[in-house]
Amino acid sequence: MILVLLSPRNAGLPFAEWLREKSGRLLAVTAEGVDPGPGFADVERVPDYTDDDALLDAARQMAGRHAVTRVLALAEVDVERAATLRAELGLPGQLPESARAYRDKVLMKELAAEGGVAVPPFAAVASAAGVEAFMAAHPGPVVVKPRGGSGSTGVAVLHDPAQIPELADRLTAGDHEVEGYVTGRMCHVDALHVGGEPVVCVPSVYTDGGCLSHWTDSGNGSWTLPADDPLYERLVAETWKLVGALPAAPALFVHAEFFVTDAGGIVLCEIASRVGGTPIPAMLEALLGLDPRHLWARLECGLPVDLDAVRTHAATAPLMANFGLPPREGRIVRLPAEAPAGTREFTVLARIGEDWGGARYAGRKSGDFIATWLVEAQDAGELLALLDKTGAAAEAAFGWEPAGAEPDLPAAEAGYGREPAGAEPEEASR
Repeated sequence: MILVLLSPRNAGLPFAEWLREKSGRLLAVTAEGVDPGPGFADVERVPDYTDDDALLDAARQMAGRHAVTRVLALAEVDVERAATLRAELGLPGQLPESARAYRDKVLMKELAAEGGVAVPPFAAVASAAGVEAFMAAHPGPVVVKPRGGSGSTGVAVLHDPAQIPELADRLTAGDHEVEGYVTGRMCHVDALHVGGEPVVCVPSVYTDGGCLSHWTDSGNGSWTLPADDPLYERLVAETWKLVGALPAAPALFVHAEFFVTDAGGIVLCEIASRVGGTPIPAMLEALLGLDPRHLWARLECGLPVDLDAVRTHAATAPLMANFGLPPREGRIVRLPAEAPAGTREFTVLARIGEDWGGARYAGRKSGDFIATWLVEAQDAGELLALLDKTGAAAEAAFGWEPAGAEPDLPAAEAGYGREPAGAEPEEASR
């Protein structure tokens, strides 16, 4: 039976359809209140899905009742948990040594540098004094972030040592990294590696601001590079070099991020051993011919996949771009009446009356969007112009009022919009 570690953000994904040969023989460990959907024979729920010990204990109880043959995990938070369970149960798939290297940003960069991949100056830090020492040795802006974080949560850009005391409390846990701030374009590469061989590799460029755009309430997305762009092959080569530098796994779907400096150098930001976050999966589905989470789930569960069809589809696909509109600080009072012209897969992820004030706004992630969509074109200039046009139209279609204002909403509109299935926040941190 297949044990699925089901993050609440992935609730609603059609596992029974994707793993049709195993429907009725699926097991889930998830959070209280989450419906895993059809096809599951048994479900364990934990009060707090962020509690590693509780989740692993629940999974072990499940394995004690059933003959588990595979462990499937799609969320970043579950990468190491799944690896731990595979090691304990003697199951195939990514094991702890590999999983840790793809999660720990310090170990990741140590191994990458040993493998010939350029990395920024970096260090593990456990105190404000550690950051201060790093800034003294490396003048200029620095980035401080959790070693195993995701969705740009907990990331801080420091321009002056006087800002360090603002971070002192969070650094005492000793699980942070500091690195030099790299200027230039930010790119991501989504790639599949099976049985020691490359299958497909998709280089893309983030729009201005990248995954920190939500800090300024700006939308963000990315667009696929044309194969004849000189940067295309360089990013592909750097991605496979990076995969080769980290501990191997039987199959890997990776989401790598690189800076391309003004001088043309390619410098690692980080890499994750999972599918990129929303809205990247929708873009990859258009490029690969099926949802990348569907593809990855079948591979992880040892089920057949036509990899040649994936290669062919990727080689003949048009240029694609994805975009997500972040929330403002306030309450939503108007939603788009229709999809902006030129968009595909336009999805409203909000509802009338939804409040993004206070702590919720302060804690927003790079993958928190009120709408997402795709555009396609035959050349990069047309693609980027279409992104600008549709972004302006979508933003104008939403209406906001200050948080805390007394709502005056038609009852019929209160439930408009939905949470996205599988809306894993983007892993990028800067």
